[in-house]
Amino acid sequence: MISKRSIIIHSLLSVFPLFVLCFFAPPSIASMQPSPAGVIKTFNAALLEAMKKADELGYRGRYKLLEPVIRDTYALSFMAGQSTGRYWKRLTKDERESVARAYRDWTIATYAGRFDGWSGEKFEVVSESQPQQGTVTVISKLLKSNGEEVSFHYLLRKAEGSWRVVDIQISGVSQLALTRAQFTSVIKAKGIKGLIEMLDEKIRAFEKGGKKE
Repeated sequence: MISKRSIIIHSLLSVFPLFVLCFFAPPSIASMQPSPAGVIKTFNAALLEAMKKADELGYRGRYKLLEPVIRDTYALSFMAGQSTGRYWKRLTKDERESVARAYRDWTIATYAGRFDGWSGEKFEVVSESQPQQGTVTVISKLLKSNGEEVSFHYLLRKAEGSWRVVDIQISGVSQLALTRAQFTSVIKAKGIKGLIEMLDEKIRAFEKGGKKE
């Protein structure tokens, strides 16, 4: 005959594996995602590395270093669509893919081309706001060796399960709005093909060592 004590012990042993899973299971994927400030800190660290190793890496090396970080930091497809304004809805699937590709490559090329040296600069994440309608603002500063500071207000939203930058404000001016004004002007004058050609030309300028805007 099975004793009452044996039944109790058996019951405890049967729930022990569940106890272990509940208290010692690895954190969920969502909980492992970096915070908005963490996203910008990772981005800043990559930029600083590219700057410090600029001569050693060269343009191609800086591009290769920054590409995966920029892909993880920015909502590039979203920003490409926003940058074309009302024209985005009129584009075919192939045209949208071409614009997204050109926008992505141009963004990476811009950072690889412009962050091409280091003179004692450093980055500092100052603050992270509470979410406002799904958007978090992270303020980061570029501190120059001469004491000058440049503040970047990064606006981040959840995209593909992670916090990603959807706009940057510098001195209160939206960089996405400036890009949209330029892009829509080009599309109006030269069509979507003209926009892609313009972005490809900018990329080639960076590849050649220029800093054409």
